[in-house]
Amino acid sequence: MQLNKKFMTYWLLLLAASVQANDGIDRMTLADMRHALNSGTLSSEQLVQHYLDNIQANNHQGQNINALVTLNEHAIAQARKWDAQRAKNPTAKYPALAGIPFVVKDNFDTAGMVTSGGSFVLRSSVPSQDAFTIKTLIEGQAILLGKTNLSELAASFGWFGYSSFGGQTLNPKNTRRDASGSSSGSAAAVAAAFAPFALGSDTSGSIRAPASVTGTVGFRPSLGLISRSGIIPLSLTFDTAGVITGSVQDQAIVLDVIKGQDKSDSATLDLASEHIQFVQALNQSSLKGKVIGVVTNFKGANAEVDEVFQRAQETLGERGARVVSITLPKVFETLWSGVLGPVGESEFKPQFERYLATLNANQPRTLEGFLDLARKNQAHNGPHGMNPARLAGLERVLKTDSTDSPAYISILSRKIPQLRVQLLDIMKKNQVDSLLFATINCPASVVHGVADESYVCASADTYASSYIASATGFPEITVPAGTIKGNLPVGVSFLGGYGEDAKIVSFGYSFLGR
Repeated sequence: MQLNKKFMTYWLLLLAASVQANDGIDRMTLADMRHALNSGTLSSEQLVQHYLDNIQANNHQGQNINALVTLNEHAIAQARKWDAQRAKNPTAKYPALAGIPFVVKDNFDTAGMVTSGGSFVLRSSVPSQDAFTIKTLIEGQAILLGKTNLSELAASFGWFGYSSFGGQTLNPKNTRRDASGSSSGSAAAVAAAFAPFALGSDTSGSIRAPASVTGTVGFRPSLGLISRSGIIPLSLTFDTAGVITGSVQDQAIVLDVIKGQDKSDSATLDLASEHIQFVQALNQSSLKGKVIGVVTNFKGANAEVDEVFQRAQETLGERGARVVSITLPKVFETLWSGVLGPVGESEFKPQFERYLATLNANQPRTLEGFLDLARKNQAHNGPHGMNPARLAGLERVLKTDSTDSPAYISILSRKIPQLRVQLLDIMKKNQVDSLLFATINCPASVVHGVADESYVCASADTYASSYIASATGFPEITVPAGTIKGNLPVGVSFLGGYGEDAKIVSFGYSFLGR
């Protein structure tokens, strides 16, 4: 009996130490991880195993977050390889993310791993090469841990974070709520400590909204800062890659690694990304003396969100900034119907078919062929049926005028440039350094099929403010600003002019303090 007591005491001490160590890794920043790896107090294998353990505990059991749809079976071996290299040459200077694991949205091509775009139709599509950003990270010795779920083909149509390939992703902060969309799994993975950072894509809010509702940091860069090569397109006029992290400092570290020109993506050739340095620009006092324009157009949908937004303005004052109220012209409230919607419907079919043409021989080559397979899956009630509204949306774009229509050409050649000029003129006239608004004006919505009468949202489109950065190509960062009833995070966004990415990220750093 005495032996059993001693054993139990010893076991409990070991368990407590293990929990403390695991909690310690979850609290580490990327800079902390790099220091620990370089000093030899932590191995890459330990890091990878820790996150795999977290995934095992809460992805398909426990909280059942369902953020990850595919794991890299070689991740541990790759970590061991990196550790062996480090052991042979411990004093060498290694890249900023060497030995650190990450996850990526399942619309980024990954060589040797399924890239489904969230579609059951593409469940066997295995690209032969990595997307440009994935290749950049792997060449920098970061370790791909797995692929994250998303709203199907990066468009939610009311079912945020649901796909016919992966099912429904839940919000780790409140599992009766979704993680918004479409980079739902990427945001949920970071919030649930399944990985220290995640890549996502953003067309009309798909990084920023999920980050906002999960209490993480999300950044949509100036169009062209980060390559889109090897990402399943939704609408290349607005598509961009981006990052979701637990802190702004981590965001800056990853952005410095993945930004840059890619000859396969002409948008990256228009921006002098080498002059945009994120870590170097971080300054806790960057808001001091600045003027921030508080956008009033999108308030009133949820009183608790409005209260958090008001407190955020008070925080700006505490950081030494001055706030001024700005009401944007009505055109900025209707950017979906006036810009993003019609452009997206015109672009999707030809751009998606160009992507399909790069896939291996047993995959569909046309949108019609893709839809034939989707309809068959729907009829036979596969493991997951496609969101009916998403399927209807694909049927609609099959018949939509393409990119040679006068309306489409007019939006690209006239309306979008006018919006950019108009917004910059407003900022200049009001002498503001950035605009501020609630990232989305309601909290995380209720998971499809779940009843929750506590959800309050009087907004016709909670993403409306997100369309500003999308339509103009300007940078926007969302940072956590507070939590409301139900443990629901609320984020606020800083938006700046084209190429002002480092400044906007530093504003987020000054606001958040990390």
